[in-house]
Amino acid sequence: MHCDTTDQDLLKRVRLCEDQDAWGQFVEFYRLPIVKHCRSCGLTSEQSDEVAQDCFIRCFRYLPTFDYDKAVGRFRSWLNLMVNQQIGEHFRSRVRDETVKQHFKEMLLEMARPSQAASQEPAAHDYELLSMALQRVKTTVRPQHWQMFEAFVLQDQSASQVALQLGVSSVMVRVSAFRVRNRVRDEWKALQNGPF
Repeated sequence: MHCDTTDQDLLKRVRLCEDQDAWGQFVEFYRLPIVKHCRSCGLTSEQSDEVAQDCFIRCFRYLPTFDYDKAVGRFRSWLNLMVNQQIGEHFRSRVRDETVKQHFKEMLLEMARPSQAASQEPAAHDYELLSMALQRVKTTVRPQHWQMFEAFVLQDQSASQVALQLGVSSVMVRVSAFRVRNRVRDEWKALQNGPF
């Protein structure tokens, strides 16, 4: 069961660490959405369960000191951030290569809000969210379109090189790469808002 608001009574009960029934309800309420979100980001079932477990451990440590205040922020915003940070741990190794990191940086700066300075260095979390967005999009587009995008955008090959390798036109490479990039941008934005 997943609803739009956090059950404030359940949060109050969970703050009392000895209330095992409340913790059971809390885990039952949030486990499936966390695991589904992890799986949609490209994690395996085992990795998704691991992220959920780590999140519940962090909640167990944090919630006894949690004071709900709508003016400060929603509980779900904090939970969403924590879940995405845990997922990001699994993707961090993918952006250690400096060439890949540079391409990611260019994409992040291009996708950033206009109010952000163009020269601002993206945070580590931004790279992780982009890795997650790329993984999600990769599973939803045609393999050939992904190959064109990956070679043209991420590997910095020319459109004519990619076209020759894949037996398509240069225009097809550019159009496919543009469409995939737009889907990545949309997915990246959706991940920032999160599932909670």
